[in-house]
Parts: sequence; structure tokens; C-alpha cells
Amino acid sequence: MQATSSIEQVSTQADLRDHRFAVSGASGFIGRHLISLLHERGAQVVMLRRPGSPTAPFTPARSHVVDFTDTKACAAALRRLKPTHIIHLAGYANSDRSPESIARSLDVNLTASMKLILGAMDAVPDTRVVVSGTLETSSPWRDVTEVGSPYGISKAMLEVLAGGLQRLYGTNVVNARIGMVYGPDDPNDHRLVPSVIAAFLRGQPPVLSSGRRRCDWIYVADVAQALLQAAILRRLEEPSFDVGSGRLTSIRRVVELIRAHLGSPVEPVFSDELDRPNEQERCADAEKTYRL
Repeated sequence: MQATSSIEQVSTQADLRDHRFAVSGASGFIGRHLISLLHERGAQVVMLRRPGSPTAPFTPARSHVVDFTDTKACAAALRRLKPTHIIHLAGYANSDRSPESIARSLDVNLTASMKLILGAMDAVPDTRVVVSGTLETSSPWRDVTEVGSPYGISKAMLEVLAGGLQRLYGTNVVNARIGMVYGPDDPNDHRLVPSVIAAFLRGQPPVLSSGRRRCDWIYVADVAQALLQAAILRRLEEPSFDVGSGRLTSIRRVVELIRAHLGSPVEPVFSDELDRPNEQERCADAEKTYRL
């Protein structure tokens, strides 16, 4: 296992025609924007898909079906594809707080990610692997771990795994701790921003929690840029880095901004009863990310 990557460091504005990216979760919100960015840069792209999962819409990128439950299958696929960079976005993002969601979160966000990382260690050890984490959990490498959901638990454990493999074996993996993403072409119309916009456009009041929770909101195109930058850097000694604006804005304020932009006369409904327990408020260390 080599401790450093042989991949040449390049700028995000450079021509990436000689770079081969394997991207999982390409049909998702961030994935769609990342695939578009990679095509703009001229990169070779292959989408890694679970059996039965959809392809990314409106993209010429070819896809390859991979069994993420099998380390050997992941290694075999990566050995054939020979990617110079892997960006792993596939996951189970859900606000469900029930105990039943824990198993699903761990299976998809932790176990499947582990199999892909181990497959990459075996088949393409020089290849940078970027995995998607979240600011919903504190970094277990910096602070006492705090989580607010089964999703957060699985992502905290993934960050421990990625950092542990990096420190134990020099594995070329880094975890991107992503804030609250918003922007166009979101396939999940139940997410806060698209659902609020849709309600106002229908002339209906969006019904929300108290709106006091503050989040680090980050535009989806900026997330795609950050993931690309993390993939092509020669080496990151940090086990993780934050992807956010570096400031907190309340949900209530975001809803008010949307209403003002649309010029809607409809008043949103905020309810304390809809607040979920142990919601996390966490701001990205944007300056540290910039230095990295």
C-alpha cells in the first residue's frame, strides 16, 4: 500500500480529459451537479450503480452496476474500470428518527461505503476516494461525537472508518462533511427549500417546525466544486474537511427569503410541536477548508 498518490495535482479549471472518475449516487441531487461539472471539464466519467438503481438523467456518462455489499465485487469492478478518482455519494439520507431506520442507515451509509473503500484499497490503492459525510454530526476526530439521528450515527461512523483507514494504512480516502445543500434540479421535492417554494407557488402556506434551527446552507454547485477539488488534490493529511459557507442561518430566515423573492402574500405556519429532538446546529470551518 503506497502512502501517497501518484495522481498529479491539478486545478479544478484544468482540462481533465486524462482523468477517470467513478461516481456513485450520480442520480441524486449532488451527483447530478457533479456529473455535469465533470463533463464540463472533459473528464471521463462512469457512474457506479447498485443493481436496480436508476441512472442519472440526461447524461451521456456510462454506468456500471456494482454490488456494494461485496468487497470482492467492488474490487473487481474498480480493477476493470481503473478510475483515477472515486467520489462516493450513494447513501440513505432520511430524517426518520425511529430505531427501525438505524439498520437501513448503517447498511447503506456505513457497510456499503466500507466495502467500496476496501475494494479500492485492493484494486486501485493510488486512487483518491472521497466519501460524503455531513455537518449534522460533530467530527469524531476533533470533538466529542454528537449526533441527532440514525443518519447522523451512520455518517459519524463512516468518518471514523475513513480516518482510521487513512491513519492505519495510509489509505487515500477523505470524508467531506457537507452542510445543508440547496439549489436547482433537486429530485427530492420533500426537501425544505423545494417544498417551501412549491407551497408558495400553489398559494398554500408551508407548514414547518418552529424554524429556529440554524444550518450552514451551501449551494449545490459549490459542493460539486469542493468534491472535485478534494478528488484531485495530491494528498490530504486530514481525515475530513467541511463543505459549508461558514455561517449559520435559521430555517425561518430562509423561508422568509424565499417568500420575499416570490412575492407571496401567503404566511408560512411555524409550529413548535413539529420540532424534532436533538437537532444539530453546526457551522463549517470554511477557512480551514480553504487552506486545505
